[in-house]
Order: sequence, then structure tokens, then C-alpha cells
Amino acid sequence: MSPDDPVLRFARLREEDLETVLRWRTRPDIAATMITDIEPDMVEQRRWFARISLDPTVRYWLIRWSGRPVGVVNLAAIDEGHRRCSAGYYVGERDLIQLGALIPPYVYNHVFRDLRMNKIYGEVMATNAAALRMHALHGYRQVGTLRQHVMKRGQFVDMILIELLAEDWLAQERFARYVAVFE
Repeated sequence: MSPDDPVLRFARLREEDLETVLRWRTRPDIAATMITDIEPDMVEQRRWFARISLDPTVRYWLIRWSGRPVGVVNLAAIDEGHRRCSAGYYVGERDLIQLGALIPPYVYNHVFRDLRMNKIYGEVMATNAAALRMHALHGYRQVGTLRQHVMKRGQFVDMILIELLAEDWLAQERFARYVAVFE
């Protein structure tokens, strides 16, 4: 896929996207993998959007597949001085859930090639085995565990700390062709 291919686009998140994003984000299967739980409250959703719109350390995009909104990608804790950030995403449309395996290489190429970051780091719930496997396939390494770090559904959950260095990602030439437009 080339940058001129209209099939996959990453459009800046806009206020008109908020209802769709809130519907996805509060769906039980998506909420179960998120560190924070939120209520389906549009007033709070708009407050959240106002905060992130002014925050230079975060960026959010709506994933569009053939023009259709299908999910969200975000970068957080963007530190240009240390050239690092965290990244996350989810596919909200059930009939296109298989896109979940396709999205990360586009994001990582954007982070490492376009933004020139040196590292993506993050936390994944220890209960999210599928995400941990996928991150490992992309070259992430586990660097630690925060025990009983998050309360989900009344139980403490461990968080696995992960990181991916630019040099490790860029050495995987099989992913170099995954390029898309990020507004």
C-alpha cells in the first residue's frame, strides 16, 4: 500500500467523531483491555476531547478503511527531547476486527520514520495475551512487570512493561512497505 492509496487513512480525530469513538470505547470487549474505564457520557467525552486537543504530548487519529471509520490510534507521552512515546489503538467495528493485526506496522513506521522517535514504550494488561503475542511478533521486548497495578472488574491486574526501539523495528525490512497518510 502506498501513501496515495485511499484504502487506509489515519485522519485527525475531530469533534464529529466523538459519538462513534465513545460507542466503541465503552463496548465491553474493548473496555476490558483498557487501563481506564469510562462511562458513556458525551459531556465528559467532549471535555476529554478539549483536553487532548490542547495537549502537545498526545495525538489521536480515526482509522478509516475505504472511507469508513473503523477504529482509533493514539500516541501519548510524546517526548521529542528523548524521542519516545507510547502508542495504542483499537478497531471498533466488529466486522473488521481482523484489521487489528494490520494497523501496528503503519503506526510504527509513522512513529519511527516520520516522527523520528527512538522508542515506543507502554503497558499491557497481563490478562491481554493476544496483545502481548502481537507486540512480541513486532519486536517488542518485555522489560518488567508492575504487580497488581490496575483494578479491573474488582480485581487487581498486573501490567507488563514493553518497549520497541527504532533500530529493532527498522531492521525488520518486511514491514517497510506499510506506509499510510497520517493527517
